[in-house]
Amino acid sequence: MLRKSKIIGSIIGLALLLSMPSFAQDLKTAIRLTESEQFDAAHKTFEALLSKEPANGDNYYYYGECWLKQFFVDSMSVSLKEVTESALKYFNVGIEKDSLDPLNYVGAGRVYILLGKNNDADIKFKKAISKLPWKNFAKDKLMPASKQALTFAEIAEAKLKSPNKTEAELLELIDKAVERSATVPEVYLIKGDIYLTFNDGSNAIVAYNRANDLDPKSCKAMVKIGQLWVKGRSYNDALGYYKDAIKIDSTFAPAYRERGELYGLAGQWENGIRDYQKFIELSGKNTYAKVRYASFLFMAKKYDEALQIINEVLTTDDGYILLYRLGAYSYYETGKYPEGLKAIVTFMKQTKPEKIITSDYTYWGDLLSKTGDDSVAIEKYKKANEMDPTNCDLLTKMAKSYLKLKEYDNNIKMFRKKIENNCATLTDYYEMGKSYYNLKQFGKADTTFGIVIDKKPDFINAVYYRAMARASIDSTKEFKGLAFTDYQNLIKLSLQDSAKYSKNLATSYGYMSYYYLKQYDTNKKCEDAKNAILYCNKILATDPKDEKALIIKKSLAGKCPN
Repeated sequence: MLRKSKIIGSIIGLALLLSMPSFAQDLKTAIRLTESEQFDAAHKTFEALLSKEPANGDNYYYYGECWLKQFFVDSMSVSLKEVTESALKYFNVGIEKDSLDPLNYVGAGRVYILLGKNNDADIKFKKAISKLPWKNFAKDKLMPASKQALTFAEIAEAKLKSPNKTEAELLELIDKAVERSATVPEVYLIKGDIYLTFNDGSNAIVAYNRANDLDPKSCKAMVKIGQLWVKGRSYNDALGYYKDAIKIDSTFAPAYRERGELYGLAGQWENGIRDYQKFIELSGKNTYAKVRYASFLFMAKKYDEALQIINEVLTTDDGYILLYRLGAYSYYETGKYPEGLKAIVTFMKQTKPEKIITSDYTYWGDLLSKTGDDSVAIEKYKKANEMDPTNCDLLTKMAKSYLKLKEYDNNIKMFRKKIENNCATLTDYYEMGKSYYNLKQFGKADTTFGIVIDKKPDFINAVYYRAMARASIDSTKEFKGLAFTDYQNLIKLSLQDSAKYSKNLATSYGYMSYYYLKQYDTNKKCEDAKNAILYCNKILATDPKDEKALIIKKSLAGKCPN
């Protein structure tokens, strides 16, 4: 059987490389394509099947399920409205074509649950159950026991999306399914999903394993078990199940995608990319798979590669609005800011308001800032901040934009908010001190730089600005030499790399020469005059034409002979 499965898998895999599927257009193939998330090929197969067997109710049911599955897998690419309208259309036609088939009533009920019409859903579910035989159901020739079991199980699966669901009610439906037939693998897969929804991983594993026992070649069961292990952070166990699924059917696309995602969690991006490329190949390079791959490439920081896929898709189908978002993000990360700005504007215009997330406004602000429009960038950052008030990075971004605009008051407000949120760094205090300095609020600048220096005494730039702030206080009032110790400290730190900090040294020597001059003027001590001349000479050693040093030195000449 395994060899036969591999042969069939090879045939299907080869066919997917062609523009039109050449495999047998039967329901089993269509269902498998849906489960393998190969939706483009599945749609084509179902359309051919409906033309071939227009009276078969099951064809309509599983086609409707294909539409819903596509939404559950990728709600960013297709809207709920689109899929429910299409699915309900096929369910209703199925009811019309074969009113005795219970599954289309279940499908219609599933749609009503998704639309929040729970009463309408219950009516459909009761109608479905009314189509099941009640006497000698195990021997009913018109409806196999497996289909009867599946009807109850599918109702339970549909109700999983109901806000009023209870575990007891859903498991009761599963019990009724098992009563009809205890050998339907899908029943146990749904049972596992129910347990998982109610956070019972242990029983979920039991149910999934039972499905796997009934169908040892069920890749679907193995992938579900693997996903459960991923949730439990047992990554090696999950990897084993994905590998087993691939061994059984090397054409089952979701196994490669899930394994790729798992490699991504482990930071093994190259392995993940290889699996995603296989996923793309098996999915017939359909658009949905490319969208997922582009997202993965972005997470792997392969921005140029992501943009290549994004632009390839948008060239042929610009309906994937998500890709404009992903493109904007990727353009930003590659430094292509004008292109990114165009993409994010397109995305924000076309997407639904409820689809907008914090990072959309954040990247929009980043792109605006990089293209020189910081005033508008701040508006976007504010929008993002409304969605995530505790995001300190946004406060930092706004602070930087305010600084570029020289709006120092607002810059300070952002840092104050960071302090309130307990996420301010020493660098934030330093930048806030500089804004106080630029506003000539030298006392507040002094205090703020003092906080930085207390925690990091060798923060040389903070030492420099604190010295400047204190010197500025002296210049507006009676000179008291407030910055003397600060400039002493600055000289000590700057001498560790005198070439790098030559400007710091020149400023410090200038202050020290002036300080000692003022001391001499007050006290007439020769030691002060000598120190003033000493620092003047240090200045003149690198700049012989420094006017202030020359004036001070000249004024002290002959005052204290050796």
